Amino acid sequence: MEGQVALLLAVSLLVLGLGTLLSRRNVIWKLLGLNVASGGAALFLVAVGHRPQAVPPILGWGPGPAADPLPQALILTAIVIHFATLALSLVYVIFLTEHLHTQDVPKLERGEDE
Repeated sequence: MEGQVALLLAVSLLVLGLGTLLSRRNVIWKLLGLNVASGGAALFLVAVGHRPQAVPPILGWGPGPAADPLPQALILTAIVIHFATLALSLVYVIFLTEHLHTQDVPKLERGEDE
């Protein structure tokens, strides 16, 4: 049951993030939407790798299947990489805002000042 709840939450986070990414014109909002969608994708991958009644493999082989630590390790790596990419993107947005005096995407694409 908890796996289904996690999948539902992951899909709703993906939809919310992609909806924000498509509906907003501000670059900061687009980056936040991308961040939420990335969190939804990470939760989805962890929820898909969930095994009911799985025991941690460090405790030894008990009754039932062992949990696979690989999806969790990959998601932790993806979270760290995404955090670094988001920080670099925010620095780039600050640079664009200082030089073009706008955060509106159509104006940034045209390269015009306000």
